[in-house]
Amino acid sequence: MSDKIKLFICVFIGISIPFLIRTTVLGYPIAGVSSPYLTIYLHSLDIILALIFAFLAWRNKGFPLSGQENVDKLWITLFFWIFLQTLWAQYPLISWVWGVRLYLLIGILWYVIRLKNFNRQIAFIGKGLVIGMLGQALIVITQMILQKNIGLPLVVEPTLSRELAGVAKVSILDNVWIRGYGTFSHPNILAFAGITALILVYKKVIGNKLAVILYILTLFVVGMFDHYILTSIQALVIGVLVGIILKHSIKVDFTNILNRILIILLHILVLMSFSKLALTLLFIADYIYLTSLFDRKMFYVEQFKNKIKSLPRVIVNIGAGVGIITLWALPYQQILDTIFKRVFYLQDAVNIIKSNLWFGVGLGQYVANLSVNREFWQYEPVHNVLVLLLSELGLVGVFILIAIIVMGCYTTQYGYKKQR
Repeated sequence: MSDKIKLFICVFIGISIPFLIRTTVLGYPIAGVSSPYLTIYLHSLDIILALIFAFLAWRNKGFPLSGQENVDKLWITLFFWIFLQTLWAQYPLISWVWGVRLYLLIGILWYVIRLKNFNRQIAFIGKGLVIGMLGQALIVITQMILQKNIGLPLVVEPTLSRELAGVAKVSILDNVWIRGYGTFSHPNILAFAGITALILVYKKVIGNKLAVILYILTLFVVGMFDHYILTSIQALVIGVLVGIILKHSIKVDFTNILNRILIILLHILVLMSFSKLALTLLFIADYIYLTSLFDRKMFYVEQFKNKIKSLPRVIVNIGAGVGIITLWALPYQQILDTIFKRVFYLQDAVNIIKSNLWFGVGLGQYVANLSVNREFWQYEPVHNVLVLLLSELGLVGVFILIAIIVMGCYTTQYGYKKQR
């Protein structure tokens, strides 16, 4: 197989990440209704991850290890703990499926860390992801114009309508609009993917260090106020992929014209998601980007021309700022409702943690352990990743996870790596 064909496959893999295809394997109803949090899906991403893992295992002639002995032992212990939890989980198959996904992702991460010559393939997967988000922007624009789903035959596109209960909407000046979904299961996940793709596009100008800081800030903000970076396979894979690219300073560059098109369309995508967290992160990203772009003093004609050429980006930035202020200021009642719901979810989490402090309820088991006789919208994970992890993994699992992070940072900082 030629190198060009391999790189084409990598681009295709990256493009396919946002365009999820899935089929239901097994579902457990709750309150008489099928819940996505209690449904086992076979995703196209599951197949992609398995194929990448198998290829790297064949190439490396063995199962993956991080190259850090103590970290390896802790990871193996965490995986053992996750699968041990299936003994008391209410729906063990859900825990098992998410445990396998986690192992595939971490295994690929270990392989990539050790196979430095795989960076080029990762770069092309990253390019494919950004191009895929370009397609998502076009789908979102069409959805917003039609105010319904466009009926894509192959990929998973939610059924959208202003009259349909459960569809995320926003009210602006007494007019109700559906929020942009693309082919994601929720607008907030779409917005997260758009922000991470924009970080890759901005990386060339702001530098890898600032891109890493912006990436960590994005994960922190999203993790503190939502749950989907753990509960959505798309968000989880995108988060890990972008983290690999930034950690290894892998270049994901496009031509200047394509860069400008991507910047504009990714802004439109995030704006039409109406995700207030993402819009705030967008404003911060634009500020960092424009500051890096205009860091030189305007003493020379050439430098002045460079700044004039960037005028469209300034306009886009101003538009984003106006959009953020508008979307935070106008629908104040929705903001109050959002705060109420998050407090409600947190109270549920506290009750679950009190009952399962040490051992947790099992990976993916949070919704299954909520009390019965409630409204359907209340059957949702707590909107905080740390609290969700404590609920599902328990103190034992969270302690192991913290030990992995601390040990990994320690060995990286002091350069100790025991190669196997």
